[in-house]
Amino acid sequence: MREEVYPMRAMANLTCVWHRVIEKQMSDLGLSSIQSRMLGYLYFRSREGKKVFQKELEEEFKIRKSSVTSVIQILEKKGLVRRTGVPQDARKKELMLTEQGIAVQKTVIGRLDRLEALVNEALDLEERKIWFSCICKIEKRLEEAEYD
Repeated sequence: MREEVYPMRAMANLTCVWHRVIEKQMSDLGLSSIQSRMLGYLYFRSREGKKVFQKELEEEFKIRKSSVTSVIQILEKKGLVRRTGVPQDARKKELMLTEQGIAVQKTVIGRLDRLEALVNEALDLEERKIWFSCICKIEKRLEEAEYD
């Protein structure tokens, strides 16, 4: 079986399918997968009372500054996010959801919850534990290899 020899290929294929499903679920909202993920991050961080800056998004989503800038600009144009200057540092801009962004994110959360339930039906509790354990091991190993 090819997956036994190339597990990361199987993971990449699964990721592609997952992103296509997300894109389809968010299409009527006009959101791409990464846009909905960033909205979600901003939403949950704000509910925790935390401020979010672009650098944090770069680290969280493991993408380049230019990519984050592009996504944020699109979300601003759609009226979902705004940037607010920080008095102590004119170069820093806090990222915040607008009221419209909050409403859209609540819709996104409902849809993602339904997708998570669908995926969870495919695996029993023990299989999910093994799956998470494997993912964590792979992620750790890849992160360690980056610095070898």
